[in-house]
Amino acid sequence: MVFTDVGKEMVAYLMAFGSGTSYPRYCAIGSGSGAVAATDTALVGESGARNDYTSLNSGTAKQLLWTHDFSSTSISGITLTEFGLFDNISGTTGSMWQREGFPGIEFDGSNELQIQITFEVV
Repeated sequence: MVFTDVGKEMVAYLMAFGSGTSYPRYCAIGSGSGAVAATDTALVGESGARNDYTSLNSGTAKQLLWTHDFSSTSISGITLTEFGLFDNISGTTGSMWQREGFPGIEFDGSNELQIQITFEVV
């Protein structure tokens, strides 16, 4: 069986503009550390509130680009080591679609943060 390009485009569309609340839209940042795995259901150490996306671009077939902006005051004092994309604004475990972990980046209140996450249906 072959999953066609039209099918892939529709899956991408539904991920961006699906009905209900089970599509990714909120980004959370964290200061926890640990190996990133497909079985992750939450950030290791979530810091602060989850942000709704600033923009969502679906202009490229089968691709979605979420952009999340964090103000300097909301990330001041955080050593950022992870972020993730969630379908729920609350801390519900299991609502995470994606997680990235990396060496720490320390924010001292003088910088803002923009996170861009791209999904591609292949």
